[in-house]
Amino acid sequence: MTGAIVSHLSAAVLWGFPLPQALENLAVIHLTSRPGQRAVRHKNVVGHQQALEPEEIVTGVRVSCTSPLRTWFDLAGILGLDDLVVAGDFLLRRRNPLTTIHELDAFLAAKQGRAGYRRAMRARSLIRADTDSPKETELRLLLIRHGLPEPAINVPMFDETGGWIQDPDLAYEEEKIAIQYDGGHHASPAQRRSDIFRDENARDAGWRVVVLTQWHLTPPGPGMEPAAATRVRAALLERGWTPGPSPKPGQRHRARPQPHPSDTDGR
Repeated sequence: MTGAIVSHLSAAVLWGFPLPQALENLAVIHLTSRPGQRAVRHKNVVGHQQALEPEEIVTGVRVSCTSPLRTWFDLAGILGLDDLVVAGDFLLRRRNPLTTIHELDAFLAAKQGRAGYRRAMRARSLIRADTDSPKETELRLLLIRHGLPEPAINVPMFDETGGWIQDPDLAYEEEKIAIQYDGGHHASPAQRRSDIFRDENARDAGWRVVVLTQWHLTPPGPGMEPAAATRVRAALLERGWTPGPSPKPGQRHRARPQPHPSDTDGR
């Protein structure tokens, strides 16, 4: 296995990429050998053979693995579109991002025609910078899929004096609707108190706050709309939103458009 590079799902685990639960704990290691070397054949090893540019390899103390960008690109041949977008948002997360939008675009420009390129580009059109969690991405994609305008991500909210209130997970600024996804850690008494205070301040500033959990993201039955889409749609209609033709990703109805990712450096 000399010279083989940890890659694909194994590199994704090393970098901390969010992965579907079914893929998180696979008892196999993905190793990539470069042209001229034989692909690794060993029990519990998935061997690949492909060309890697020097900048696509990160050498650590114990192992060498593919770079975050190369790892994400290789995931295009493994993950579904939504999961690939979640992984792409992780690359550009608000805290400690692994790359920038400009670096991602330059990387993809050099991969045109390669296996996985088309799916990677489809995901690129939906990737947004500055998220805080995979659930924010999952919720954003769910809303778009159910015909709702694309919300902005972590846009600061201020009161009438200019004082900062919060950065809601997702928001419709024109309609003044804040959407908060509360995961399991929000169940602690201290966090609940903080959340109540957070949302009271937002409502006092004239915002409609929609709090969602995993339950709201799960359809109640086959072909049925998740409660998250139903609740957000009701809030939008209450605030005067008028449904129109389904917008393209990145466009919105009646609200300030969110900047396209290429307009920001992703940090």
